[in-house]
This record gives sequence, C-alpha cells and structure tokens, in this order.
Amino acid sequence: MSGSGQDDAAMAWALEQLRPYAPVVQHLQVPYDGWRCLQASLTLQGESLPVRALLRSQNTPEAGLEAEVIDLGRGRPDDFERVGDAVRGKIVLVSHEFPFTGDHVHRRRKYDMALQAGAVGFLIANNVPGQGLLSGSSGRPRDGVGIPAAYTDYESAQRLIAAAAQGAARVNLVIQGEELLDSQASVGIAEIPGGRDSVIVISAHMDGHDLGVSALDNATGVATALAAARALAAKVGPDTPSLRICFFCAEEWALAGSARYLADMDPAERARIKFDINLDTVAGDLSLTAMISDFPALEPVVNQAAALAGIPVSTWLPLMPNSDHANFARNGIPALRLTAGFGKPDSRVNNILSAGDLPAIIAEGELRQALAVTCALADVALGMSDAQLDALAARD
Repeated sequence: MSGSGQDDAAMAWALEQLRPYAPVVQHLQVPYDGWRCLQASLTLQGESLPVRALLRSQNTPEAGLEAEVIDLGRGRPDDFERVGDAVRGKIVLVSHEFPFTGDHVHRRRKYDMALQAGAVGFLIANNVPGQGLLSGSSGRPRDGVGIPAAYTDYESAQRLIAAAAQGAARVNLVIQGEELLDSQASVGIAEIPGGRDSVIVISAHMDGHDLGVSALDNATGVATALAAARALAAKVGPDTPSLRICFFCAEEWALAGSARYLADMDPAERARIKFDINLDTVAGDLSLTAMISDFPALEPVVNQAAALAGIPVSTWLPLMPNSDHANFARNGIPALRLTAGFGKPDSRVNNILSAGDLPAIIAEGELRQALAVTCALADVALGMSDAQLDALAARD
C-alpha cells in the first residue's frame, strides 16, 4: 500500500530489473494526499460487525456516528432517485459490484451520490458471500468535504438490511484517521530511446491493498510490463518511437500518482506521448479485453495486435476511469487498459481488493498470453508513422 514503504522498495527493485535494457531510468516522487486509519468499528444493537475504513474517509466524532442505516441496494443513480430525501441524515448502505462490466458503477461514484444526497455516512458491502471485507478509496481529497465511509462484509450487510426492514438498523460507526502531510508517491520511469520524437508508453501501477498481496491487482501488470520491456528492447531503434515504461504508486488513491506525473509534465513533453498501453489485472481469466477510453481508432490497433499474437482480445469503447490509463486519456493521449475477466464476475478476477488476492490464484499461462498481447500492441505502435500515431487521438 502506498505510504507503507513497501511500495517504494518494490519500485526500486523493479527499476533495477529494467536497467539492463533502458539507459534512462528515473525514480521520481510526486505528492499525494496521504492518510492512515487509526480506528474503525461498526456496532449494531451492541454487537460488533466487521468493518474497514475507506482510504481518506472523513472522521466520525470520537464517540462515533450514531444513525439509522438505509438500504439502497446496488446504490445506482435510480436507487438514489427512488428514495429521494429519505437518504438525508442517514447512513447509506450500498453493494459493491464486480468492477469489470459495461454497466458497473464505481464505489467512488456511489459515495459521491450519497454525499450529495445528504447522507451522514456511507457503508459499502462486499457482494460475494464468505469473501470477507474489501479495501478501497473514498477519493476524498485533503480538506475536501466528505462523510465517514467504510466497507463491511456480505453477511453483516444482510443483517443490516433485515434490521432496516424492521426499523431497527440504528448503528454506531467509528472512524478515526490522520492526515499524513508531505506524503510522496513513487513514479518509476525507464526509457528505451528510439530515433523519433514520439513516445509509446507501457504503464502499470505498483501499489495495492494490504488485505491480500495484490497479486492480481497489480503484480500481474508489473510482471507483464517488466517482461515486455525485456522482449521489446531490441525492436526500438533509430526509425521507431521511444518506448517508456511507467510505474505508478498511489493508483489506489484515486489514481493520484499518474495524475500528478502528467499534470507536472511540460506540455511539449506530454505531447510526445502518442499511446499508453496500461496493464492492470491482466490475469485471473483467459479472456482479455482492451478498454479503449473513447478512442475508436484504437480498435483496429487492438485487432491487429490480437491477430499477430494469435489471442482473441475484445474491446470496450467507453472510458472506464478505473486505472491510470484514464489520466492519459483525460490529457488527450490515446490510452487503453488491458484487463482479464471483463464481464466475468465468477472468474478469479473477483478476488481483487480482497484477502484472496494472492499469488496462488495466478496462472502462468494467463500471464504469458497477456505478455504476448502487450508486445504485439507495442510492436504495432512502434511500426506506425508519426501521422498514423497522431490519428489515434481522433474521437470521432
């Protein structure tokens, strides 16, 4: 987890692996809104329920926040519209969703809707029975308006739902955290210089959550990026763009690391970046999908790479702001996220954010096919002219 020190150590290790292939290696630091949970508890009718504060949750009073829980089901926009002002003054309970589906509503959007509707607290329940708690971020910035927010498990949510139906779901929620001022997140840059001014990026985030070891999310992406750099180094030359490997921390903190890296970059340098191939959770299922972030010109690139690799890859056009590719896309840079298990909530991908995100669930064959597709995507991009690369940015 960012702020643990392990993220910085992992970054230093990964950059050492890249030094034999990349003559330009940088270990940068960018500021982010660090925070640490000191205490979290949830009590219903005198009984403690499992709870885990969302990163950057607002604090409750020291004695806790005592309020009624209102069940909003999945917590989608129509659920908030259905109950209207009934949310005001209550703790909203919503359900987590498998994050890789076309109609997924992200946790932070549900949190924002609860805040805007006048809720005094926010609980999000794991939707998978027996999986325990999950971990995630509220997205609240430092000094930003917010409400106390936490995860609970599936079984506790069922108890809360039953109690709410009987008008007896008054709980006490305690969250106490502290701001960590002057927090710095690692950004690792390793560049294999080509002969042209343009740059192709392969990115992955280094930080994770500490319920498991973030093997899926995102050791799989980091491992694939390292292997791709090794495989592609010999293909970068005087007639190609440069190949840049970017590793980001504080991704799990509302994509803060990549956002600051790109925001601080000189606009002329940012304009050199023509394509970002973001690797995040690339194993856990044999199916691969490229989320192409509202850049329709990326679809034929994905199709060409899939044909070269001999591996089917589907595409999803709408921007899904669930990894670092979103910050590249927001800066007008064609970007995709390669991920496994899109639309497959019963796959092993469903272990992300949970204690089950462990190395034992990773299949080597899935990593190898993600590597093949990544190399094919980069190979296609390296072989494109500057005019062809510029055309990828078209939105119409």
